[in-house]
Amino acid sequence: MEFEVQMYAIIENNGKVLALLKKSTDGFSADKWCLPGGKMNFGEDAIDCLKRVVKEVSNLDIDVLTPIDVSVDVDENKKKQIVAITYICEFKAGQPKVTKEYKECKWLDPKKIPELEELDWVAEKAIYPYIEFISV
Repeated sequence: MEFEVQMYAIIENNGKVLALLKKSTDGFSADKWCLPGGKMNFGEDAIDCLKRVVKEVSNLDIDVLTPIDVSVDVDENKKKQIVAITYICEFKAGQPKVTKEYKECKWLDPKKIPELEELDWVAEKAIYPYIEFISV
């Protein structure tokens, strides 16, 4: 069985969070809205990984604040287990732009994210604890 760790960011910027729309060619999360993030490399520090993948997929620099969610998904067909760790992060610098895997990116009110047509599994699980956190 294969095991993979992925790091994701809820990037805060003036009361909004960044959401990315995957292209239809991405089989796992095709045409779904997601949070910026990606796969951790073997031996990589978690915070360094998160900063790297956010830069790669959105062109943004961030400050990593605190973890908000840990989710697990098991793909029985591929015999693969994915652990996704989502952090609250703060926008630091850059202009968001989409890379080849994405169609679109938007800064959204976090409470509107659950209303998006399709969310990938990480965004769907992580956004609710975040909304609860900011509502306290």
